[in-house]
Amino acid sequence: MIQPEDSVIILANYNADFFDNIFSKMEFLMGMDYINSFASKHKIPVIFTERKLYYQIKNPEVRELRNRKERNRIKNITPRSDYDQGFLKEFENKIKVKNVVSAEKEDIFYHSDLAQEINKLNRNTILLGGFFTDKDIFISSATANIMEFNTFVVSDITSTYSERLYFQSLEMISQFVDVLDTRDLEKYFPP
Repeated sequence: MIQPEDSVIILANYNADFFDNIFSKMEFLMGMDYINSFASKHKIPVIFTERKLYYQIKNPEVRELRNRKERNRIKNITPRSDYDQGFLKEFENKIKVKNVVSAEKEDIFYHSDLAQEINKLNRNTILLGGFFTDKDIFISSATANIMEFNTFVVSDITSTYSERLYFQSLEMISQFVDVLDTRDLEKYFPP
């Protein structure tokens, strides 16, 4: 059960470079409307994590593997639409980014101060969203579970390159943490 006084919202890679590559822009923005209201009404802190979209990999074999996998993921990207520019402007105005924790790689806990920041708040429940569902959210939700944080992935405030990757990832994520959407939260915490 989610208790707002024990909760923190974490948004991974909440920036335009990542947002530009997702398939479900409108659904994400609508989910963020509720999350903004929910966080404000219940005084839930929001922590942002960020990493470089393309970071340096020293091991040449791992670098080549990653590049090959990224090329395959990008093949699934949704074609651009005339609405994308408007969605991007709305995204940039949706929430003020502050409390940023730098992450080196897809696991937002790896070589970062995130766990310490959460512990400083004396909270144990994580509501996780951001980009990309199939990598950062998948890996980080597993790590959060291993670290014994009560973790919920909020499905409509996360996204990735394609619908297929998104739903496959949510199915796998749901095997070790709870997955819900803002409509589920609204039932217990009306706006």
